[in-house]
Amino acid sequence: MAAERRGPRLLIVPAADRCLGWALRAANGRPLGVGVRTYRSEDELAEAVRELIIERAALRCSTGQSEGRQWVWSAYLPVRSTRPGAADAVPVARSARGYLRRDQCQAGIEGFLAGLQWVGQELRRNGRDVRRPL
Repeated sequence: MAAERRGPRLLIVPAADRCLGWALRAANGRPLGVGVRTYRSEDELAEAVRELIIERAALRCSTGQSEGRQWVWSAYLPVRSTRPGAADAVPVARSARGYLRRDQCQAGIEGFLAGLQWVGQELRRNGRDVRRPL
């Protein structure tokens, strides 16, 4: 019997008003990142996660300090609209926690991106449709 590969997992997280969100956790349960938006249905959530996994190479990440002076990161997908105000990018993911130092925060970004890549590869390896990742 082949050993099961353990790696990062995408989890569905209940949110307020019967909405859903997502979180990316490392194999040891450590939080790697969380989604910023909430979704009204599993289908809507799955579509957003699918886009995130497929477009992960295009993510732009930025760091900054929170009000508590901890380092945090946010990840943005490119804006795909020409409508007015569309250039005001809204993050799709953020750090699940604050970091004491900027280099730790940068390592958190790298862990998040590596986790997304692993999840995408596992979906393909297991024959699961990336269009329905959760």
